[in-house]
Amino acid sequence: MWGSGGAYREWAGFLERWAAGEAADPATLPPLTPADFAGDSWARLTDRITGALDRRLVAWGETLTRELGGARDEFAAARALNHARWGLPPIRALAGAPALPDDLRERLIGLVDNQITAAQRQLDESVQRLRRDGVPRGAIEARLRTIRDNPLTAVTAGPHTTGAGWDAGPVDRPRRRVLLERPETTT
Repeated sequence: MWGSGGAYREWAGFLERWAAGEAADPATLPPLTPADFAGDSWARLTDRITGALDRRLVAWGETLTRELGGARDEFAAARALNHARWGLPPIRALAGAPALPDDLRERLIGLVDNQITAAQRQLDESVQRLRRDGVPRGAIEARLRTIRDNPLTAVTAGPHTTGAGWDAGPVDRPRRRVLLERPETTT
C-alpha cells in the first residue's frame, strides 16, 4: 500500500480535473496494470475513466448543439463545427493514453470514435428533418454542404489539424471559380 495513494490516486485526481474541463496531458500519468489492483479497485478506476470521458463528451455535445442552434449563417455553422473538432483531440488523447493497457485503450478509442460517428450521423439526419419541415432547398443544400465540408469524423483519421481557416496556406485548397452573368448592353 502506498502512502501517497499510488497510481490510483494520481489517476483519480487527474480524471476529476480533466472531466471538469482542465487542459491536462494524460501522457504524464503513470502506467496502469490491472494486476496491480484488486478487482474492485480496477473496476472503480475504469469506471472513473469512462465517467470522465462521458462527462467531457456530454459537455462537448451540448456546446456543439448550442453553437449550431445559434448559427445565423453557414459561416457561423462551419465555425461551430470546426471549434467542435478542436474539442475532440483531448478526449481521444485520454482514451488513447499510453499508460492504459492495450485492450482498454482500444475499447475506449472505439467508444469515443463511435460517439463522434454518431454525432456526425445526427447532424446529417438533422438536415433530413429540415427537408421534411419544408425548409427551402437552397438553405438545406447549404447546411448539408457545411456539414460535409466540416466533418467531425476527421479527427478519427489521425492527428487533428483544422485543414482550413487561418492556419491553412492560400495554396493548400483549390479555389472556387465564380462566374458572373454580365448584363447585356445595348449600343
